[in-house]
Amino acid sequence: MKKALIIQNKFIGDVLVASVLAKNLKKSIPDLSVHFFCYDKAVSILENNPYIDKVITFDDQELKKIPVLWKYTKQIRNEKYDILIDPYAKLQSRFITLLSNAKQKISFDKPFFKHFYTNVYKEEKEPMLIHCTSIENRCLLLSPFFKDFTTIDFQTEIFLTDEEINNAREYMSQEGVNFNKPVIILGVLGSSLDKSWPLAYMAELTNFLLENFDINILFNYVPSQQKDVDRILSSVSQKDKIFTSILGSSVREFAAILKNSDALIANEGGAVNIAKALLKPTFSIFSPHKFRKDWGCYENLFIHQSFHLTDINPEIYKQHSVKEILKAPEPFYLLLKPEKVIPVISDYVQNVLNIPLYK
Repeated sequence: MKKALIIQNKFIGDVLVASVLAKNLKKSIPDLSVHFFCYDKAVSILENNPYIDKVITFDDQELKKIPVLWKYTKQIRNEKYDILIDPYAKLQSRFITLLSNAKQKISFDKPFFKHFYTNVYKEEKEPMLIHCTSIENRCLLLSPFFKDFTTIDFQTEIFLTDEEINNAREYMSQEGVNFNKPVIILGVLGSSLDKSWPLAYMAELTNFLLENFDINILFNYVPSQQKDVDRILSSVSQKDKIFTSILGSSVREFAAILKNSDALIANEGGAVNIAKALLKPTFSIFSPHKFRKDWGCYENLFIHQSFHLTDINPEIYKQHSVKEILKAPEPFYLLLKPEKVIPVISDYVQNVLNIPLYK
């Protein structure tokens, strides 16, 4: 039996996106054994994935140590892979690839390092089919196995068990969620404050949703962000109507809660990627330094929409570089004023989620 390895370090969103490679490899070569190399913090997103036969995990800090990197390199070389796909394309994965003895080594066309691989492909700057390069460019690495790019299945997937889904629903019911009303998860913060729509703006959106729609609202955040969540809540007039403790203690528990919900409205990031993999409707508010063309995945579908600074101030990007915006994002975030964003979200809730305004 032939064996393939996919190397995708980094976090949940990247690993989830790269899992599309495993699905398509299996469909192209059914008797292929597919292995996946990723951070131990991201492995749960791959649980029960029928397209992945083995996951090799590691601690991201430990792998930076030469002896640890060498240990994993020897382990991978001993597996005798026929195919190695390296979408991560960084120093560690290149070192592993170089010494892997894999017959076919596939990655992106980068100066000097392209000589480490047997097949390299240039990354596209603009998406073609599903409105995001983050998935489409990774799928370019499937080119040796697919003559027609349009036949590739680009949809990410998370494979939850019935038990996980049922347990989450029971937990939500016990916490007081009324499933006779739509359940909307509100991702009130990004991974950090500089990747989050301003807290005062998020409080204004929360008030608007509570005042205008008959829905359950569940706040999504990580426990370390509690102080910032409290700042949002201090400006919310009907805070007793918000569920702030239904978080899930793991990525999979959060995914199961999302599976039992109707939609996610959030800062663009990992939670949005999870929702899209579960085929749940999403509305994303983009960081000013990120772009739809890279992470606006599946916005060719009606159920996924977003808001970006280019929608109202496209000239900003002629006046400032992305590096400038990334270095000091706050002034640019402040331009995403509630009076610009909230009407678009209101339209989304009414016309995509089919939730009427209060009469």
